[in-house]
Amino acid sequence: MTVDTDAGTGTGTATGAISGRLVPLRTKDEVRASTETHQVYVVEIPSRFANGVKDLIHEAIPDLKTSEFSHLRRVVQHKFLPAQLQQQFGQPTKLPRGEGQHTSPILLSPPSTPLPPSPADTGSDLDGSPIYLSPSATPPASSPIDPEHIESPEAKTEDLVRYFLLCPTRYIQHADLYDLLRRNEPFTTYPTAPRILYVTVPTLSPTSQDQAIQWSETYWPIAYKNTNPYGPHPSLVARNTAEIAGNAAEYIALATSAGNQISQLGIGENIGCVVVGSKGGEPEVVAVAGDCRWRSPAGNAESHDGRGNAMAHSVQRAIAMVAKKRLRSSGANPTLLDRSLFGDVPLTDVERPYYEKDNVSGNGYLCVDLDIYLTHEPCVMCSMAILHSRFRRCVFANRMPLTGGMTADKIGTANHPGKGLQHGMFWRPSELNWKFLAWEWQSDDNEVQSSIDDTLHV
Repeated sequence: MTVDTDAGTGTGTATGAISGRLVPLRTKDEVRASTETHQVYVVEIPSRFANGVKDLIHEAIPDLKTSEFSHLRRVVQHKFLPAQLQQQFGQPTKLPRGEGQHTSPILLSPPSTPLPPSPADTGSDLDGSPIYLSPSATPPASSPIDPEHIESPEAKTEDLVRYFLLCPTRYIQHADLYDLLRRNEPFTTYPTAPRILYVTVPTLSPTSQDQAIQWSETYWPIAYKNTNPYGPHPSLVARNTAEIAGNAAEYIALATSAGNQISQLGIGENIGCVVVGSKGGEPEVVAVAGDCRWRSPAGNAESHDGRGNAMAHSVQRAIAMVAKKRLRSSGANPTLLDRSLFGDVPLTDVERPYYEKDNVSGNGYLCVDLDIYLTHEPCVMCSMAILHSRFRRCVFANRMPLTGGMTADKIGTANHPGKGLQHGMFWRPSELNWKFLAWEWQSDDNEVQSSIDDTLHV
């Protein structure tokens, strides 16, 4: 694969262009939301007693935070339960149940590994939010029962049981809950003992409609509020993905060319990155940099021992070049920033034309509104440098599960499956003062492959 560069337009064009797709990275909280579950108590009660039982539970557990499970429907009809719960709970009936009915707690735990999403019927809650039902559910004739408001049912069905989600099991011991329910309606009215069930449910809210459907089929009916509390909204990700998808392969190819040229000189690893801005609404390459960690201050190739010059990673060099270009555009002398430690001058033919072109404003903070494309997932240090430089978007082509700082999951690679540092540096707004969107570029034909040691800090 070769890359033709044109300093006049400031773009790099790949011949025999690679093909692939952009896969948005999941945030730390999104990863947690997709895997974390806990158990809740569910009790069978006639529908007309649901509000009374709800008030009883809140009075008995004053520190109960319903916001923790607001994504779960509180009152559910049998037909809206996941198929495996319908089978385990048995057919709906009226209370009291027959003599000898089992009333001790039943452990009901659906698979802990999420299933692939599949189509499902949907209804809507009384507040307009969609409710995702299991495939076996029959669509209701009207809106499903609201979690916080129970309408008066018809007389002939008022004693049919509903499945009421009481609270997470950590809030109260089973024996105490059993005694509490037994001494209150409806169990003082009906000669039957409370049938308390354990159900495994997702701990956190779903982050997408597909996930809500999946969980409703697997765990318990979910109320999806059309938002993502743990990361960027799906519509934001989709819009930005569409915006950069057309040029991503070109920039990854250009970054690969930068890494190839540097490594051939013996002064760095086969790693490269490209910084892209926009001019008149059109994307334009601002800087190209390869890694030069094995370059001495005098410019000579050094022995490839240890970790080399960490300040000469390709990301650090690219940021330094952008800073010098901004300084030059503002009328100042960019040589004032010359530091051989950073390798902040172009060293190869592919880097030079982009550095010499004045196509970035002298105003604004460092890398605001700029995107960065890398051949490899940046190390933790460079991930933080990308964040602190205020980049808008980041795309990389090769995961580095042993050293990378961007990914939050543990998908790993073929050589290191199930590995990953799980830092997810790109989106941690509660801890860091900037966030940005990030993608992994997955090549369809494997033309973009890592040619470096997988323990290397990129």
